[in-house]
Amino acid sequence: MGEYRVLTNEVLREALLTSKSSRGALSRFARDRAFVHHLTGQHAVVAANLALTLAKAHRRRLRRGGSARIPYVRRRFVRTDPKTFHFDPDSGKIRLSLRNGEWCSWSVRVARYHRTVLAAPGVRIKQLHVNEERVVLYLEREAPDPYSPTSLLALDTNESSLDGVFVGAGRARWVRAFFPEVRTIQARHFARRRFLARKKAHDRRVARLLLSNEGRRERHRIRSRLDVLSKRLVESAARRQAAIALEDLSKLPLTKRRASSRFRRRLSSWPRSELHRQIEYKAAERGVPVYWVNPFRTSISCPRCGEITRPRSRVGTMFDCAHCGWSKDRQLNAGANVARTVLRETAELGGLRLDPDALSNDAVRPLFPREKSSGNGRSGRRGRDRLEGGTPSVRLSISPKAPTGNAESRGRGAVAISVRR
Repeated sequence: MGEYRVLTNEVLREALLTSKSSRGALSRFARDRAFVHHLTGQHAVVAANLALTLAKAHRRRLRRGGSARIPYVRRRFVRTDPKTFHFDPDSGKIRLSLRNGEWCSWSVRVARYHRTVLAAPGVRIKQLHVNEERVVLYLEREAPDPYSPTSLLALDTNESSLDGVFVGAGRARWVRAFFPEVRTIQARHFARRRFLARKKAHDRRVARLLLSNEGRRERHRIRSRLDVLSKRLVESAARRQAAIALEDLSKLPLTKRRASSRFRRRLSSWPRSELHRQIEYKAAERGVPVYWVNPFRTSISCPRCGEITRPRSRVGTMFDCAHCGWSKDRQLNAGANVARTVLRETAELGGLRLDPDALSNDAVRPLFPREKSSGNGRSGRRGRDRLEGGTPSVRLSISPKAPTGNAESRGRGAVAISVRR
C-alpha cells in the first residue's frame, strides 16, 4: 500500500508540473514508474486515473478562485480493477496480484446482506479499494431506462424538511418530508467536539484522534438517516409513476458574508449534497426520472401570478403576495414554483397542470406516519436517544414541481459495499 501511494503521488506531481490532462500520457508515465516500484501495469493505470481526477479537481478549484493547496495522498491504500484480484463471496477470500508471479490473499467477514447483493442478477464487481482499516468493493449494475412519468413530485430542499407538491392526474396535494433529527445530531456532536477541543488543548495528537472519531460517527449517523428518507421517497415516487423534481443547489453559495458565524457554521454542515446524491442514484436504480431546477427566486415568487416580492431575508415564514393576495408557507410556496417550472419546460409532463387556487385550502396529508413521542414529552436522556435513533419521519402533501436540466437517469449506478477486515 505504501508503494502504491508513492506511485499515485508521483503521477499526480507529473500531471501538475507538466499540465498533462491526457489519460494516455499519464498512463504511459505511470507504467514506467510502476516498473521502478515493481508493480503490475494494471495498478499503474488505475493510479493514473485517480491522479488525473485529483489534478482536474485542483485545476477546477483554481479557476473558481478556491484554495490553491497542492493535493497530496497521505494515507496508504490500494485501488485496483477486477483484472488484478479475485473475490469469493462464499468464503470471503480475496486474492490480489502485486507483481509478476507474486500474490497476496486474506479473508474478510461477509454478511448475509452482502451475499444477497452480490448474488443479484446483473451485478458485477467493478473495483476494489483496500486501506489500513477496511476493504471496500464497488459494484456495478445496469440501471433500467426511466419510465414515462404520469405524475410529478416537486420538492424544495430545506434544513429539516423537503417541502413541495405532488401533482397527479386531476389532483394535487401539498407534500412534506421531515427529518429534524439530523439537526439534533449535528448540534450534539458539535457540542461534543467543542468540549473535547477545550479539554485536550494541551495534547494535539489525542485531540485530533478524538475529534476525527467524533466527526466520523456523526457522518455515519446522518448518512444512515438520510438513506432511510431517500429510500422511502424514491419508493413512493416509483409506486405512483411520478418524476422527482429538485432544486440544483450545487452552484449556490451557502451564506452571505454578513451572516453570523453561528449561522454560517450551521449551513456549512447542511447535508444537502448527500441527500440529493442518495435520491439521484436510488432513483436511477428504480428508473425514476429526476429533474433539476434552477432555485433562482423560487422562495420570493408567487406561483399564481408570478409576482416577485421582497428579498428572501425579509419574507419570513409565510409568503404573502401583495398583487393577487396569495398566502402560503414559504417553503411550500417554493415547492410550488419548482413544480410550475418543471411543468412548463418538460414535454413529458404536458398532460399535468397545477392550479394554486385548488391547493389553497388543501391540508398537508402525511404519506408516512410520524413516530409517536414518548409519554409526557420530556427530553430526558432516554427520550433524546429515541429521537436520534429513530427513522426519519416523512409526511407528504401534494403540489406541483418542475423538472429542468438533465433528465437522463440512464447509465450504470455504482454501489459500494463496505466490508470490515
